Amino acid sequence: MLAAGCADGVLKILITRGSGGRGYRPDPAASVRRVCTRFEPPAYPPDWATEGVAVRICDTRASHNPALAGIKHLNRLDSVLARAEWSDPGIAEGLMLAPAGELVGGTMSNLFLWDGRTLATPRLDVCGVAGTMRSRAIGLAADHGIPCVERVIRREELAGARGIFVTNALIGAWPVRRLQGRALDPGLLPLALLADLREDSRTT
Repeated sequence: MLAAGCADGVLKILITRGSGGRGYRPDPAASVRRVCTRFEPPAYPPDWATEGVAVRICDTRASHNPALAGIKHLNRLDSVLARAEWSDPGIAEGLMLAPAGELVGGTMSNLFLWDGRTLATPRLDVCGVAGTMRSRAIGLAADHGIPCVERVIRREELAGARGIFVTNALIGAWPVRRLQGRALDPGLLPLALLADLREDSRTT
């Protein structure tokens, strides 16, 4: 077992349709293949989880493909190109838009906006990844008595957000303290919810 004797780390599991020759038609005789790899946990600065992170908006748009929307598949070239747009180590994440201009999420994360009473997260019916921590955040919000809606979110709404945070299974939740030069106060977010998400990321 790859995880034997490992106190902390990242186990990546890929499921493929199996090996084949050239061309796009799948080989009907191919066997499904599972590829497991283990990595050291990412060395993100600890204060990103509490003090917040700097985030930018990417020029690269997420491809519009409803057939693949929500699925974490291996064709993530949009995210690769978006992440290549910056090299500043002080910027933790980049937000991506769909072709029509609505928000999708981050290059490696899901996005949540807070207006002081309600959370909103982008609908993922045309593109984007429905991350496990996104689902957990929606469920935990209900436990905390916080309404959370999945809807179309336009880029212009970022300017009026009281708070913003991003999630994935490794980071739990990062509050956003700066977006495109605009300062935000992470203290205005529902901090108990974010603490629960960070705890979940340490125990999954």
